[in-house]
Amino acid sequence: MAGVIAALLNVALRVGIWMLLTQDPRTLNVLIGAAVALLLPLHSSRGVPLRELAVAVGAVLVAIPQAFHQAALLLTRRPLRECCDLVPGNGRRNDVLMFLEVFAITLTPFSICLEMDPAGRHYHVHTLTPERAP
Repeated sequence: MAGVIAALLNVALRVGIWMLLTQDPRTLNVLIGAAVALLLPLHSSRGVPLRELAVAVGAVLVAIPQAFHQAALLLTRRPLRECCDLVPGNGRRNDVLMFLEVFAITLTPFSICLEMDPAGRHYHVHTLTPERAP
């Protein structure tokens, strides 16, 4: 039962990504996205733990309003400071989790994932932060 739920979540995630990429909510586009999601291999040999998948999807959902906030800050044209941070990763346990972590990082306009350390425990992330107004 857990395998079926994980497969359905995987297909739903793929359709969601398709919709984000195409930004076309018409029925035909949704059907094309569902067909593409079903035709791609599911890699059922390495299941994703449901709890870790929920945490990763939650991080993406939290990043969406943060991305809108940062886009609004870009419109104010305040000076930005650059820095590099280390963000904890999942240790290369699963490709889906790695994808969701990198997606959550790069969804926001002020951050981009540069690389993962060799052990797979941290992402090197380039971030921009608005400077405070005097």
